[in-house]
Amino acid sequence: MRRKSGFIRQLGCGLSAAILFVAMATSLSGQAVQKPKKFLTAPLLIEDQGSFFIGGVPKVTDHATVPPAPGATPAPAAAVPGPHQITIGQMYVQFQIPVRKYRPGWPVIMVHGSSHTAACLESTPDGREGWYPYFVRKGVPSYVVDQSGRGRSGFDQSVVHEGEARINSGDTKDGTELIPAFGRITDDGAWTQWFGHLVPTDSTILTGKLIPHADPGDPNPNPDAFRHVAPLFPIDSADRNVISRSAAIGPAPTGSNDYYALEYYKQLVPNAEVTLPSSTCSTCDPTTLSPANTWTPQNLARLVERLGGAIVVTHSQSGIMGHHMTRILKERGHLDLLKGLITLEGSCSLPNSGLTAADFDNIPYLALKGDYTATSMVSQDTVNAINARRAVKLGTAKADYLKLDEMGMLGVTHMMMLDKRNLEIADVILGWVNRSVPGSGRRPRATN
Repeated sequence: MRRKSGFIRQLGCGLSAAILFVAMATSLSGQAVQKPKKFLTAPLLIEDQGSFFIGGVPKVTDHATVPPAPGATPAPAAAVPGPHQITIGQMYVQFQIPVRKYRPGWPVIMVHGSSHTAACLESTPDGREGWYPYFVRKGVPSYVVDQSGRGRSGFDQSVVHEGEARINSGDTKDGTELIPAFGRITDDGAWTQWFGHLVPTDSTILTGKLIPHADPGDPNPNPDAFRHVAPLFPIDSADRNVISRSAAIGPAPTGSNDYYALEYYKQLVPNAEVTLPSSTCSTCDPTTLSPANTWTPQNLARLVERLGGAIVVTHSQSGIMGHHMTRILKERGHLDLLKGLITLEGSCSLPNSGLTAADFDNIPYLALKGDYTATSMVSQDTVNAINARRAVKLGTAKADYLKLDEMGMLGVTHMMMLDKRNLEIADVILGWVNRSVPGSGRRPRATN
């Protein structure tokens, strides 16, 4: 009986282990068959894709690396005080070329705005198709960039090291002035600029609360000022760990934690292009150009030249960069390579960029705004100046200022490429391109 009972115990243990194994296998297989959410609306058929860098200059400096602390063990050769050479000012470019091309044929270059990278053009925070793959789907050879000094383009850390070295040597004034201020859009700053309000007025995130446009507490509901409907942005896409304030640093804001946990906020980065040198432009007003308006415009012009012609779409901060790029192409005698300039809620100042309306006689020009941004008089004046030349039979290219709110598309935010109707907005832009940009009559080049 003892042998039998021992056998039964062993059998029971074996059966328990087998049941546990089967349960684990079933659980794991259940997990394995769970398919991740598809971002694309359908498969893409492309003939080429890749990435490369354009532009950049060598810089020889004694401050490329962090010097070892006094008394520290010998550092690797790369960390030994200079001089060393680094490359700065380059621009990262990513592209996809579809098999079947749209009618105009020209490549489209898309440029992000302040505190962003090309990530905002690839997909949405709630996991939907972004403009970059959608343009490819529509037959457009598409290029997205990280502005020079931002994201994958890198920045010049040597100016920070040099400033620190001067401060450590006792030259506090010059060292402090050398270290640039890194601007960026804060999470709550993005909310109040584009998605809603912080109430009550003059409160902070520790004393007030965030509310979306069209909330019952909206302090500015006057439809004559702004059409305050609920924003189309995916503000419901939030990170549960951030909502719980897990591992958070600092005090918790008041109000709903959901509005402080948007997946979108993870895209925001510092404007590190401030580490690059500035420049001057004798025909611009003002004549001193910031690093942002120096390096990215130069590299965009190089990219347009490399592609043998392109349409350029800019957003927000990069709006004026597109105009400086136009000036640079003009100075190089390559203005004919710019096949269209599109500015989405960005600056369209001709005097700032050293241009005149005549420069767009043969370049289709589009300014476009969403719902929560007031009409830009600078953009309107530029479009009016271009069209004034058409009225006296000068130039032929089309110039428009499209206002999506006046077209019935309400709730479109500044970050329209990420909105819930982002592909409809893309269709508005593509429709304008198809109507306004003459065809290339050739296959656009990918990278050479």
